[in-house]
Amino acid sequence: MKRRVAVASIGLLWGAFCGLTNGLPIATTLAQMAVPWMWVAALVGYRYARDGRHAGLLGGVVLVWANVAYFGLGTAAQVIDGVSVLGGVRFFILWSAVGLLVGPMAGFIGWSANRRPPRVPAIAALAAVSLAEPLALWFHINHVDAHITYVVVALAGLLLPLLWIRTWARKALAALAIAIAAAYPLAVVLEIVLIALGQVSAPLRLV
Repeated sequence: MKRRVAVASIGLLWGAFCGLTNGLPIATTLAQMAVPWMWVAALVGYRYARDGRHAGLLGGVVLVWANVAYFGLGTAAQVIDGVSVLGGVRFFILWSAVGLLVGPMAGFIGWSANRRPPRVPAIAALAAVSLAEPLALWFHINHVDAHITYVVVALAGLLLPLLWIRTWARKALAALAIAIAAAYPLAVVLEIVLIALGQVSAPLRLV
C-alpha cells in the first residue's frame, strides 16, 4: 500500500507542478518535453519496483496519475472560465495512452539502473533520449527560455549514467559513450515523429 501511495503521490505532484507552472519561463518548456516525464517514470522504477515487470507497470501508472493532475487542473480552469472541457478530455486520453506506452519503458530503465551490475544499454537509452529530444527541438523553437531548458535537459542526460551507476565507472562511461553516439540519429527519428504529430513545423532541420 505504501508503494502505491508513493507512486500516486509522485505522479500527482509532477502533474500538479507542470499544471501550476504553465506559462512560466523554463518550467513550461520542461513540462512540455517528453524526457522529464520519462525521468519521473524511471525514478519510480528505480526506487519502488520489485522486478522488471513491476517496474514497467509502475512507470505507466505514475504517468497516468501525472496526467490526472495536469489535465485535471486545466479542466478545472476551463470549467471556471465556462469553456468546453471536451478538448482537455481528449488530450488526457491521448497523453495517458502515450504514458502507458512510454512509462513502462522508462520504468524498466530505472529498475535496470538499480540492478547489480547495472544494465548499460537500458541506462544509455534514457541518456540518449535526454540528449536527442533537445537536439530535435532546438531549431524548431527559437526562444531563449526554451533553449536554456534544452541545455539543462541535455546536461542532465549526460550526467545520468555517471550518477546512476557511479560505482561502476567503466559501465557508466560505456553507457555515456553509447548515449552520445546514438543521440543524433535518435534526434532525427524524434524530429520525424514530432513533425508527424504536428508538434513542430516542417521541414526537417537535422538532415
